[in-house]
Amino acid sequence: MKPLSNFIFYFVFGFFCFQSNAQLIDFHSHEKREAQLSESLRLQEASITGSGVDVLYYRCEWAIDPAQRFISGKVRCDFRILADTQSLFWFDFSSALTVDSVVFRGQKPASGFFGPDLFWVKTNPVLNAGQIDSIRIFYHGVPNNSGFGSFNKESHAGQPIIWTLSCPYGSRDWWPCVQNHRDKADSIDLIIRVPANCRAAGNGKLLAEIQTDSSRTFYWKHKHPIAAYLVATAVTNYAAFSTKVHLPSQSAGDSMQVLNFVYPEALTSASFNLPKVMPILQYYDSIVGPYPFRDEKYGHAQFGWGGGMEHQTMSFMTDFSFSLQAHELAHQWFGNHITCRSWRDVWLNEGWATYMAALAERRFGTANFQSWLNTTQAAVRASAGGSVWVDDTSNINRVFDSRLTYKKGALLLHMLRWEFGDPAFWAGVRAYQADSALVYGYATTSQFVQHLETSSGKDLSEFIQDWFYGQGFPTCSLKLSKEGVGIYRLRTSQTTSHSSVPFFHLKIPVRFTGIGHDTTLIFRPDSSGQEYLISLPFEVSAMTFDPQKWLLAKSVVQVLTNLTPIKNAKDFAEVLPNPFTDSIEVRMLTKETLKIRLYSLTGEELLQKVFAPSEPLRILTHNLPSGSYLLHLESGKETMVRKVQKALK
Repeated sequence: MKPLSNFIFYFVFGFFCFQSNAQLIDFHSHEKREAQLSESLRLQEASITGSGVDVLYYRCEWAIDPAQRFISGKVRCDFRILADTQSLFWFDFSSALTVDSVVFRGQKPASGFFGPDLFWVKTNPVLNAGQIDSIRIFYHGVPNNSGFGSFNKESHAGQPIIWTLSCPYGSRDWWPCVQNHRDKADSIDLIIRVPANCRAAGNGKLLAEIQTDSSRTFYWKHKHPIAAYLVATAVTNYAAFSTKVHLPSQSAGDSMQVLNFVYPEALTSASFNLPKVMPILQYYDSIVGPYPFRDEKYGHAQFGWGGGMEHQTMSFMTDFSFSLQAHELAHQWFGNHITCRSWRDVWLNEGWATYMAALAERRFGTANFQSWLNTTQAAVRASAGGSVWVDDTSNINRVFDSRLTYKKGALLLHMLRWEFGDPAFWAGVRAYQADSALVYGYATTSQFVQHLETSSGKDLSEFIQDWFYGQGFPTCSLKLSKEGVGIYRLRTSQTTSHSSVPFFHLKIPVRFTGIGHDTTLIFRPDSSGQEYLISLPFEVSAMTFDPQKWLLAKSVVQVLTNLTPIKNAKDFAEVLPNPFTDSIEVRMLTKETLKIRLYSLTGEELLQKVFAPSEPLRILTHNLPSGSYLLHLESGKETMVRKVQKALK
């Protein structure tokens, strides 16, 4: 989801309008749902709803008139029993609504009662593991509004509209459901009765539209698993238009519907701008994996919230900007196809959507990618602390924090691309999107990371500890001095903005520039104060930290103004032979302890050894490939640097 300023909120909500005439039952109140389950724990996603059952299907029938903030409905929930002797079922449902009746196997249940934002149903008989059954709840009333506004009545051009937005905990405000991050309904039907001049948006495929003199009924069917917060509807006097798009994952001749419900007064603008989503669909389909709902549709419904929400198969949009379309569409893969297992891992939804939208804008030339990186990195560095990992899921503003969840989450993905390179990174992403254990279900950060580790062959535990759980960012200092003709010493040091990370392990690109020359070398310091000897075939006049902005880091760069070669003291050793083959021998002219370091020309330290005065001064080099190296000798207060060559055998 994306508020107009920063985020896009996604909600896909099943809907059918139905005025229940079911028999009224008196329900007694219940003091609390369970003494040991506090409200704060419930908000921390410890809801007990759905315990012992697997939700298979919802049939949601709703009657909604946008002129009245009111809903009348009937929801049928089909489920499979997972535990023996199950008789008590909990639905997330607000007591602000009135339950008219509850039906189980054609009969009233033994009892039904409200707890805090819960509705309990007790069945008779007791059910056992493996059984499949259903419960129907008839209800009506004026829903509460929580979060970003669960059930909203507004107007546009003098016309009323009702729209829903349930993320993260608002589904219970207007329909009875199992609202957790453990189970998705395998499919839903939404049957929505509205006034004759209105249309009702919904999830899945529009199977029927039945018109009478006084009403219109829309029948939507969605045959894929869906989280409760992604079920949604919006009702007003929509104008509708659709187009077709062929996706790379589809067979030749196949196409998918892109269906749009927009305000009549916005039809001209929408007809021009919304088709721009089609090349983005094709782009995402080609780099991430097949669009997950291509057998049904994708589309948009205009609504009044200040941003967008990625309801499954039909994103709700406040406007038709390219960036908003790209963000909400990306959620169909990241957030809908695979949903974060907990709001603690919400970056798997929002960080991904933010980053994919930036890549789409770069791909289609609608924005400058380097400018986006500069702006986004500066926004994250504006405060010293804060992790991508959400430490308080009861605080909705923290869950959907623009700086941390969206921007820092996106930059974490950007750094992972740099760490692994595009082939391994995108291979891991496609494997994640194709994982049969995750698709149409829920995933944790560790499950996503496992796919990147498999594709790259690298261990990401240190990276994730630093950048996902840790807070803040580093400031990297680079100091370059001249050691000899064509030989330079680079000193790297680091401070961190937050004590949770004492040192960020980075793959640092540095560009060295001289008159008519430049080259970029990569360094991986494992501690602050690390030094590198490098050989460059030109005089360095400038040095640039991370020239392409891969890293979320500040930098301090110092190229010493006096770059005349440092005069070595009188040579205190001879290096033989040069060129060498299997070993290098050092002949000392004095009897002192000698420290030898061997570097590649890019500054990587290959070996280090300390020799006592009585030891033979020989280092074995048979494992080194042929080429040039830098040999650094240190004895007492004197140093020598020699460029040495390993010859071909």
